[in-house]
Amino acid sequence: MRQRRIALLYASAGTGHKTAALALARWFEKDRPGCETVCLDTLEFTNALVRGLYTRSYLEMVRRAPQIWGYLYESLDEPEAADGFVATLNELTERLNLSRLIGRLESFGPDAVLFTHFFGAAAVAERLHPHRPVFYVNTDFLSHHFHRSRHFTGWFVASDETRLQYEADGISGDRVVVSGIPVSPHYLALPDRNAARQTLGLGPAEEVILVMGGGIGIAPFEKVIESLLEGEQFTVLAVCGNNRKIRASLQERFGRCPRLHLYGFVDDIENHYRASDLIFTKPGGLSTSEILCTGTPLVLVDPIPGQEQRNSDYLLDRGAARILFDCRTAAAKAASLLADGPGLEFQRRKAAALARPEAGRQIVGKVSEVL
Repeated sequence: MRQRRIALLYASAGTGHKTAALALARWFEKDRPGCETVCLDTLEFTNALVRGLYTRSYLEMVRRAPQIWGYLYESLDEPEAADGFVATLNELTERLNLSRLIGRLESFGPDAVLFTHFFGAAAVAERLHPHRPVFYVNTDFLSHHFHRSRHFTGWFVASDETRLQYEADGISGDRVVVSGIPVSPHYLALPDRNAARQTLGLGPAEEVILVMGGGIGIAPFEKVIESLLEGEQFTVLAVCGNNRKIRASLQERFGRCPRLHLYGFVDDIENHYRASDLIFTKPGGLSTSEILCTGTPLVLVDPIPGQEQRNSDYLLDRGAARILFDCRTAAAKAASLLADGPGLEFQRRKAAALARPEAGRQIVGKVSEVL
């Protein structure tokens, strides 16, 4: 009998969607030995002009005009407002993307297709329906209208709140599975705090603060780090993602400070999570899902209007995170939180209640049931 083949599709606008696809590939390989997977960037199947325009326009908008991005995100979450836009997007995808992508999928011959980003997803699902199952995996804590094409075989969502959004659109039953956001199997067996610190060359008694700006590095890094380094209290791990400009600026300003450890994009981020006493981060769905699995207290910084604001609201509403209102007060915020033992324990309990380290396993199991 031929081994199963699974295609995992993402779009390289940001990094969380790709990270989720790679995590699912590891889960399929782990729980279905011999299963063959392929991860494909849907944007690679467009022409260079469209790919560059789509990626750069998103990045520039969230960096320079986040309020405009938030307006578009929210206004297009209404079915009446979104229908014309979605039809245009699907037509664009059909013309510039679909034929090459479908050809690549047909040459691979997947038994199922999973999307972690909406670009091309609805058009591919419509083309393959009903001959091949196509699933959508949400990578934020709440959903958007773009994720809910009725041609999908099923959806994997992060929360009961998201399931209610689907029900409001008339989509219910076992097609919508509350799995959580898929993280790597690594999060089932994390290093302890001391082992993680040894790996990173940190002492056991240091007060360590991790500062992250997401994979594209757009948080107000420098103000947060400047505040944390003002006194002599904290050791700071600064993860800049793919933003080389910010990393170079931090190196120029603070590179001689022995209490600053500066990184670009890191593969073993779980060690940084576990080694830290507190984490300041953007509220990306994937990264915060990883952090929830580690038990390290979480402070959210400067959410982008739209999906990040929704993630922030979701985590704050459930007591699993705190918020930094002014980046210049990061040191005072960190000192106050770390001095509040009961408050930290409360936050850890709330985070543990939301953590889904086996989300990928549940997704693999449910997909396998329909094959």
